[in-house]
Amino acid sequence: MVQDAVREVLEAIYEQDFLGCSYGFRPGRSAHDAVRTLEQMVHQGEVRWIFEADIVSFFDSLDRTELKKMLEVRVADGSLLRLIGKCLHVGVLDGEAVLEPELGTVQGSVLSPLLGNVYLHYVLDRWFETEVKPRLRGKATLIRYCDDFIIGFEREDDAGRVRAVLEKRLGRFGLTLHPDKTRLLPFWRPSTTQQSGQGPASFDFLGLTFSWRRTRTGHWRMGCKTRRASLRRAKQAIYDWCRRHRHQPVKAQHAALGRRLRGHFNYFGVNGNFPSLLRLVEATKRAWYKWLCRRSQRKRLTWERFTDLLRQMPLPRPRITVRIWGV
Repeated sequence: MVQDAVREVLEAIYEQDFLGCSYGFRPGRSAHDAVRTLEQMVHQGEVRWIFEADIVSFFDSLDRTELKKMLEVRVADGSLLRLIGKCLHVGVLDGEAVLEPELGTVQGSVLSPLLGNVYLHYVLDRWFETEVKPRLRGKATLIRYCDDFIIGFEREDDAGRVRAVLEKRLGRFGLTLHPDKTRLLPFWRPSTTQQSGQGPASFDFLGLTFSWRRTRTGHWRMGCKTRRASLRRAKQAIYDWCRRHRHQPVKAQHAALGRRLRGHFNYFGVNGNFPSLLRLVEATKRAWYKWLCRRSQRKRLTWERFTDLLRQMPLPRPRITVRIWGV
């Protein structure tokens, strides 16, 4: 409750300062808004290169001393600053042991996402907008969702220079780019004469994989699908749930699986991503059938009886809930 009250106070202060490139954990903004901005800049031809970045253990590496200096710029109340300091130093319960790390913020805390936004506002957002962009020869756009961000560039030479200085900039504040997950890749619109079904490269952002696709009319547009790792985790989570709860009443299982699928559709139900949603529904049917069969060693549920069960209690159908691209 205390941290939530502090969050409300800080949110009222910093919402006036946060830049438009920041979308994570802000009122009235969502990951889908970040994707819409990405689609707009790609559609307008402002992007030919994508810099995909990943910060190693951001919330565990955040420098508390630097964060306090940043907070002092806008927060003059010493009592509030001391209270924030106490929130930063609360322990983390790991089994029976209480850990008190010297770096970072407590993950899972309601205050941590806002403090992370404040930190990257000064480390990345303002620096990029005021110091980096004026020195570039072409256009560039930063899109950040908490610690997950990409930068779209018009020119490759601009992208290379920014990558070099970005690593030094983050290093000054105790942050490190993941060497294997940080990359610069080409992402220009393929020519109309190209016959293959995909463009030059693809990249991951916010649980989705983006690539160029050829439409039915023969034109190229950017499309997306559920990231392979995200889809695999969703399937595994449903499989594990079916295994753990296989002895619950069938109606209760059906209701719980429906909630899980609808929650998945609410985020990943982006137009163009229907095949990935369908694969998850089919995987859910197989997992549910398998663990219903193992409820008893005396009776075995046949696929025909399971099909009849699905007619009586159908699982939610894949549904597009968010439209990013016009169709």
